[in-house]
Parts: sequence; structure tokens; C-alpha cells
Amino acid sequence: MIWFIAAAVWGVAEASLFFIVPDVILTYATVRHGARAGLKLAVVTATAAAVTGVAMWFWGRLDPVGARQIMLMVPAIGPDLFARTTREMAGFWPLNLTIGAVTGVPYKLYAVTAGALGVPVAWFAIASYVARFLRFAFSIGLTVAAVEALDHMGLSRWRYHVLTAGWVILYAVYFTLRAGKG
Repeated sequence: MIWFIAAAVWGVAEASLFFIVPDVILTYATVRHGARAGLKLAVVTATAAAVTGVAMWFWGRLDPVGARQIMLMVPAIGPDLFARTTREMAGFWPLNLTIGAVTGVPYKLYAVTAGALGVPVAWFAIASYVARFLRFAFSIGLTVAAVEALDHMGLSRWRYHVLTAGWVILYAVYFTLRAGKG
């Protein structure tokens, strides 16, 4: 039960103001309990994130300037990401929302931008859930592949070390690339 609560809370936090993705807890749970457990948590996390995304949509709709100012205070978020989300939400936004989820654009920006642009909230909620779940499932799939590769090489005891190193490297690269833009 604690895993579900933690995953839901992390989904809410990252969809609003937190900057570390819930994939961290989902991949850790996958290493510890397997892909099935990771995917169950992904359902909970995607649901929590999508519900929070609707709240963020309303914030962007009711106070676009205030929402933008607060978002710009989140680490690694800069005006360039808002420009990108504005362009992408004006295009085929469900696909762009899904692609953005794996290319380093925080979901929260899509949510406040969607509200500011008047994207229908019901459609945004549905697309949000799908985009978040697909991203989480992708992370879980990569984790399963890495665990299987380590097991195949006889390095099972290194699972958590490799997972931790992977997240540290990913965030080090991301924050280095975002330096000066956020």
C-alpha cells in the first residue's frame, strides 16, 4: 500500500511543482518487485498526474501569467520550454504531449499552457493520462531490459547501483544542458 501512496504523491508533486520525475520510484519498484508491480504503480501515478494536470490546466486558464511566473521558478524550466509548449499545443498537441514526455519537457508546462490556450479540459485529461502512462511504461520497459541484461551477465547484485547511476547521470546531463536556460 505504501508504494501506491508514494507513487500517487510523487505523480501529484511532479505534475505540479516538483522537478524529479516519478519514473524514479517506478523504476526502483520495478527492480524490486518486477514489471507487473511497476505497471500497476504506473496506472496510479498516471492517474494522479492527470488529475493534477487538470488542476494545473485550470490554473493556466484562470491565471496564465501567475502560473507561468511560478513555473519559471522550478529548476531547469526556462522561457524556451514555454515557447516550445505553446507551439506544440497549437499543433497536434496529443502527439506533442506524448513526445514531450520523453524529450525533457515537463508535463506541468503542457498543462498550464493547455489551460491558457483553451484546449478542451476533458480531452486534455484523457490525453494526459495516456501520455503519462506511456512514458512511465517506457521507463519500466527500459528498466526490465536493463535488469535482464544484468542478470544475463551474472551481475544481478548490481541492479540498484546501475539504476541509481543511471538516474544520477540522466539528471546530471539534463541539468547541464538546461543550465542557463532555466
